[in-house]
Amino acid sequence: MTPKEIEKQNFILWYGLYATEKELEMARSNNKETLNRLLREYAEEVEKINKTRHFYDSIVRSKATQTQGFDATLRINYSPNQIKNNVLAEVH
Repeated sequence: MTPKEIEKQNFILWYGLYATEKELEMARSNNKETLNRLLREYAEEVEKINKTRHFYDSIVRSKATQTQGFDATLRINYSPNQIKNNVLAEVH
C-alpha cells in the first residue's frame, strides 16, 4: 500500500468508527487544516458514512420508540344467564 492509501484507510476508519462530535471538535481545534484537507479529499466516502449513520440511527430510533403490539382485551363468552346456570350447577 502506498502512504496515500494508508492515510485514506486510516482516516475513513477513524471517521466511520470513532469520530464522535467531540472527537471532530477536537480535531477541528487541533488540526483544522489537516482535517479540512482530508474531508475534501475523501468527501465521497465521508458522505457515504454520514448517510449510513443517519439511516442506522433512524432505524434504531424508530425501533426504540415502537412498543410491542398485543391484544389485551378480555373476552368472556358467557352471557349472564350462562354464568348463573354454571354457578348453580356447581352448587347443587
